[in-house]
Amino acid sequence: MQGNKVFVSWSGGKDSYLSLIKAKAAGLEPGSLFTFINRDQACSMSHGLPLQLLQRQARALGIPHVAEPVTWEGYEKGFHRVVAGLRQEGYGGGVFGDINLPEHRQWVEQACSKAGITPYLPLWGMAEEEVLAQLLEENAELLIVALRSDLLEEKWLGSILGQEFIRELRARGISLCGERGEYHTMALDGPFFQERVEVKIKGTRPSGQVLFLDYLL
Repeated sequence: MQGNKVFVSWSGGKDSYLSLIKAKAAGLEPGSLFTFINRDQACSMSHGLPLQLLQRQARALGIPHVAEPVTWEGYEKGFHRVVAGLRQEGYGGGVFGDINLPEHRQWVEQACSKAGITPYLPLWGMAEEEVLAQLLEENAELLIVALRSDLLEEKWLGSILGQEFIRELRARGISLCGERGEYHTMALDGPFFQERVEVKIKGTRPSGQVLFLDYLL
């Protein structure tokens, strides 16, 4: 796989970060981080990260960032629009952080097949506990940026993911990787970061059952 230029589907969180680490270890060449941005809110679709923070991550990692404003209805069209441009720049594939949701893998494989690129899912089939264990072994610093307020206490929001939080997830019977959106993270530091990403927190903002961090930019 040496020399294979790929983009990384980039949420800014732990799964996309570990998939980047594994892609590099496998000899792939990540040429860009690709994020869908909510067209109405200028933040990432699920994690609620402002574009400015995603750009800081990309600069700290030394990898260009590609942002595509979309709505949920226009998600797939946006994907094909961006990938068509990346193919012209020599990209042959995309790296995705999906772990165990069959419907997510099916979407990725179908979208990539239609776009004429190869999908790589380096986390697929890993135990969720192993995903977190590998990140912590790599000294990844992961900020908890969103959580389901009906499942987890607000006190965890804005804290760094560690063993205490993992024990809380186990005690509550919650997916350790938050695979159904129980919580989301942002990678601040770890392998391939040339500098730590600094984040200033203003407070929190609710959106339905999800509580997000609010940032000073």
